[in-house]
Amino acid sequence: MATSDRRIIQRFPVDFRVDFIHAGDYLISCSRDISMDGMFINTQSPAPVGTHINVIFPVEGSLEMEVAALVVWNREKSSSARPGMGVQFLSSLPNAVKKNFLKHIDRIVILREKGVSA
Repeated sequence: MATSDRRIIQRFPVDFRVDFIHAGDYLISCSRDISMDGMFINTQSPAPVGTHINVIFPVEGSLEMEVAALVVWNREKSSSARPGMGVQFLSSLPNAVKKNFLKHIDRIVILREKGVSA
């Protein structure tokens, strides 16, 4: 059974900047999809499965919020897929992150309703 077939919480395709801290290094990345319990992070340097990382989300203004996450799968660079890692959030997303996340979802839904690709 594919990973996407086992998901209970719907993931949404969103592309926005998201950074993470792993082994003391601050890495700049972007998301490919997100849900309230996890996300895929595009990165050339995915952390090993089982690693705890801190995901850093931009929020309104110049603020950032950190969320602890666990790497549940990763994918090295290949010719057929973008490298990155799937992470599961270890606590609920802060309200400021949820609000920002939902704005991205609303924008995608509006664009799709108008027939524009996100």
